Amino acid sequence: MLSFLFKRKNPPPPPEPQKNRWLPVGVVLICSFCVYLIVDSLSPHLPVYNEPPRLYSNQCQKDLRLTLLEAIRKSTESIHLVMFGLTDPAILKAVGERARKGMPVNLYYDPKGTYKIQKYFSHAHLHPVSNTGLMHQKILVLDQEMVFIGSANMTTASLRMHDNLVIGFMSPKIAKFLQEKTPYSSGYMRSTVGGQDVEIWLLPDPRGHALNDLRKKIRAAHHSIRIALFTYTHPALIEEVIAAHKRGVEVSIVIDMHSGLGASAKGIQQLKEEGVKVSMSQGMQLMHHKFIWIDEKTLLTGSANWTKAAFYKNSDCFIALNNLTSDQKSFMKKLWRRLETEAKRL
Repeated sequence: MLSFLFKRKNPPPPPEPQKNRWLPVGVVLICSFCVYLIVDSLSPHLPVYNEPPRLYSNQCQKDLRLTLLEAIRKSTESIHLVMFGLTDPAILKAVGERARKGMPVNLYYDPKGTYKIQKYFSHAHLHPVSNTGLMHQKILVLDQEMVFIGSANMTTASLRMHDNLVIGFMSPKIAKFLQEKTPYSSGYMRSTVGGQDVEIWLLPDPRGHALNDLRKKIRAAHHSIRIALFTYTHPALIEEVIAAHKRGVEVSIVIDMHSGLGASAKGIQQLKEEGVKVSMSQGMQLMHHKFIWIDEKTLLTGSANWTKAAFYKNSDCFIALNNLTSDQKSFMKKLWRRLETEAKRL
């Protein structure tokens, strides 16, 4: 009768684990951020009036090919294209379509880097340029106002695989200068773009003014010099960088692996012997950059490698941006971190 008093009671069920109400929100936020990064990298941000120049590099999730295609397709008045390598089918097709619609299109190219493009252009004006040196410039001027200038050829590999830096901006004044001068004339001009001081040198420069200007800027460095180059053989520029290192400037250099094991090997060895920090790119793609970033406030880049031929023989160019904006500095910091991460210290 009393057995019920001693009957074992079933233990209460364990409490259900509390669900993390914030987990779905976190997943949504992460997914949204990833989508934003993808869309941002695939959405061309073209230059606009009254803004400083914009920087573009595939290494910073800025699709060079897509950006240039969008700019070409939106052009309505004229195309002035000066390019060593011009073989990307999508670029050729887009430029050809503009020409077929009656737009004035002038293409200047080096036959050694560009070939068999006539089939794309029944209406464009083709100007193969054969000089003693290379026609090595990489310049696009659209509608006499939008300018792109940098290290990238318009080949599929250069635009999608190799490491390059391109600068884009709006400036009728600089556009006119480039249309009148390139690719046959040397020259220099200084102007402002969106309030920023911009300098452009067109090479070759037999009198050495462009080289002296670059050396002067290196001498003016106070605390840091960061250099990324495909080819580095010019003895005067090697000596100038070593001198900066010896006076206490923090110097870091990244050289393309293919060039570093070949044409640039002697110069790299000289820099290493003097204690300069030198790294070499890794991977099959070309580290095709041609820039120097001084004190985080001055950037020079363009088509010119640091060779004697670039300054005295080739049709080349470089552009200098002075007093970099905060956006430009952030871009360059991101790009430099990527370069150093992917390179091997020698």
